[in-house]
Amino acid sequence: MIDQIYDREGEDVPLEVAMINALGYVNGTKVTSAIVEKNPSFKSQTTRFEILSHISEVAAKKGIFIHPDVHTSKAQWCCSHTDGNAWFGDKYFDIDRWLRGLKYVAHWAEAHDNVVSMSLRNELRESWNVTGLYYNWETFVGNMTRGADAIHEANPDLLITWSGLQYDQDLSALTSGKNLLTAPCYRCTAIRDALRRKPQYFDLDAHPWKDKLVWELHLYSGSEDIDTGTCEMIEAALYRNGFNALGISQPSGCNITNDCPPALRETPVIFSEFGHAQRPDMQDDVLQSCIKQFTQKHDISWMVWSLAGSFRIRSGVQGMEDTWGLTTADWSNWRFGEGIDRYWRPWVEYMNVTRRV
Repeated sequence: MIDQIYDREGEDVPLEVAMINALGYVNGTKVTSAIVEKNPSFKSQTTRFEILSHISEVAAKKGIFIHPDVHTSKAQWCCSHTDGNAWFGDKYFDIDRWLRGLKYVAHWAEAHDNVVSMSLRNELRESWNVTGLYYNWETFVGNMTRGADAIHEANPDLLITWSGLQYDQDLSALTSGKNLLTAPCYRCTAIRDALRRKPQYFDLDAHPWKDKLVWELHLYSGSEDIDTGTCEMIEAALYRNGFNALGISQPSGCNITNDCPPALRETPVIFSEFGHAQRPDMQDDVLQSCIKQFTQKHDISWMVWSLAGSFRIRSGVQGMEDTWGLTTADWSNWRFGEGIDRYWRPWVEYMNVTRRV
């Protein structure tokens, strides 16, 4: 979005142009007409950021906060090792344009008090398209620090969420204060002379945004490297990979893994993504149940994938249904009503922070 604005010398793209570019002329104009019909204040030439500002204003009236999150640099379904959006310098992941986009949105947020935070990048991972990108803690910290600097310089009021390696599963080297040159991480590029170099550590307190940073972690059953078979192992992995920063006690699984160092510094941590197909077996899923238990036990904020029941376009398929979405394909009802009543609603109410509007 931001690259297109710069390409157009500061002019944003109108709704109808954006829809046609994404869906083709026939479906693009059809969807535009439907959007305008349901939103009389919009026109086909209303720009994307005008719409985003309107959404923000409506959300503010309903007591809803907004958190812009950079999922990909090239708009598409996320995420994989081969989508060109995986790592800094990947096929579509231009670092300077990423920083420029962060600054632009941070400036936009100044006009919207309910835009309280921004994420640096969703689910960083090893690229299988471009070799030689140095997928490791050193590259990670260097670039994420530049991103946090960009947001904070543009808008120092914003909280900044910082995701981890391997699809946002691992922040262990940072929360535990390990040497970035030698700290272990799954599939990382080795630093051959690491033992001959001066150790490098991430010192959050050395940055002007030290009190604005929030760690975020994800976990799905399809994890390539984390054992999601028992609650003991799941909780040990969550603690080791970053939730230790909450200052919580070591879970019992740490006696099995023997890899649960305490955090160097207490810092907020949120569970910003997990999910499951919305159907009866969800309620008996080990990982889902353990995440629910873990967040309740330690009062951890969480976000589930996802609310929306369908996509405008995903992997080239228009109108694709999302069976993991809480709502039906047309968003008019709950996909799995029993699960909402017996599983999700009690979990939300347990958090004791939400209200109906």
